[in-house]
Amino acid sequence: MKLKLFAERGQALVLIALASIGLFAITGLAIDGSAKFSDRRHAQNAADTAAVAGALALARGDTSWEYNAEQRAFENGYDDSHLRTDVSSNDVWIHNPPTTGPYADCSHPLIYNCNDYVQVIIDSNVNTYFARIIGIFQTHNHVEAVASIIKQRNVGTDIFGGNAVVALSPDGCALMAQGTSNVTINGGGLYSNSSDSSCSFQAASCSSVLDINKTDGSQGTISMVGGYNAHLGCMPQADLAAGAQEQLPFPPPYQEIAQPSVCSQTADLSTKYSVTGSGSNKTATLEPWHYSKIPLNGQWKNIILKPGIYCIDSVIDSPDSLKVSTGSTAGVFIYLKPGGYFKFNGGSIVQLWGINDANVALDSTAAIYKNFLLYAAPNYASGTPSTCLMNGNASDVLTGTIYAPYCTITIDGTSGASGFQTQVIGYTVKFSGGATVVLNYTDGSQLLNNLTVPLQVGLTR
Repeated sequence: MKLKLFAERGQALVLIALASIGLFAITGLAIDGSAKFSDRRHAQNAADTAAVAGALALARGDTSWEYNAEQRAFENGYDDSHLRTDVSSNDVWIHNPPTTGPYADCSHPLIYNCNDYVQVIIDSNVNTYFARIIGIFQTHNHVEAVASIIKQRNVGTDIFGGNAVVALSPDGCALMAQGTSNVTINGGGLYSNSSDSSCSFQAASCSSVLDINKTDGSQGTISMVGGYNAHLGCMPQADLAAGAQEQLPFPPPYQEIAQPSVCSQTADLSTKYSVTGSGSNKTATLEPWHYSKIPLNGQWKNIILKPGIYCIDSVIDSPDSLKVSTGSTAGVFIYLKPGGYFKFNGGSIVQLWGINDANVALDSTAAIYKNFLLYAAPNYASGTPSTCLMNGNASDVLTGTIYAPYCTITIDGTSGASGFQTQVIGYTVKFSGGATVVLNYTDGSQLLNNLTVPLQVGLTR
């Protein structure tokens, strides 16, 4: 009996044919997919540059701002062509305000102004090559870009002017009166930058008293971006203005105070201070200079500062007393490096005043710090604000702006009727505990009236 042999010739062709389908599919994915992603990347770059160009022209008052945006998209290969047959056809849309996304909502003008945003949308169609075999003749990309405008304006007049206490935090409980605090503000109002609908300002207890008075003695105002949480049975002695101002971006868009030149000098030179007394009760007299901290030694119970500019690396932790030298009419400017903080304890006597005309008469370069007392430079990269404390007593004297934009400031202590002639600006500001504070403010006498928010344009998404 003979075995019948079956021929296997030709089966390889079937396998090759089946494999070729997968091969073409992979090739199509690699080539046509790469073309799609390449086009998407180029389209996004075109949208980004077009949005920025349009926003910059709009910010400068150029009526042809939309044309500027179109030209920038055209220069990058996207010309709103519907009939191209070479590589792609595309649609370019330019909107002010945006038509989609969070900035399309124009019902929150105090948190953001929708007219300060330019949106560019590009839809492109990319012709395929290998994918045609499986019926895909085009791939599609949709990209968007939104550029924002921050208009140039004066910080003091438009944002901080008329406010003795300012809390810059954009959310949460930024401005608070708690405990049994009894706070009187004469000559200026309070401002909270938080957009929180119920906690931009908080005074939920009748135990605290907050009395705000204008220069003419009439009732002052607590202004806020968001809303408030105040006990209805004992409202603060102030007008509560919820949703009263456009929110300031945070971190603040204006330029920070540059480090004074003294910060580049060698820290803690013994030739720059003198110490008297003995044991653990010494008095140190400091010349304007660069110090790692104040005090340098735990035995320095009393610190005397000669008038001028100081640079501190880390902390001012007030000893028994911290004063400008007796008889001095000129004051001091204290610059705390980024992340630094200050603690004015209730058991200490703090008598400090900022740079004034007497300083400028001695050194004209001090004029840029006029009316400024203390600046805590922010370290926004840390993600956590520093903690600052003003726990005073009736003998304290503080005159000039205290500016700590990334420091949570707690005011918990007492003051005399005229001891605090100052403006306090922090990330958050809290009147706490048994604080009994009278803060007197003169609008226009603080350095921040001279700071300007520059014109800025940038991508937001």
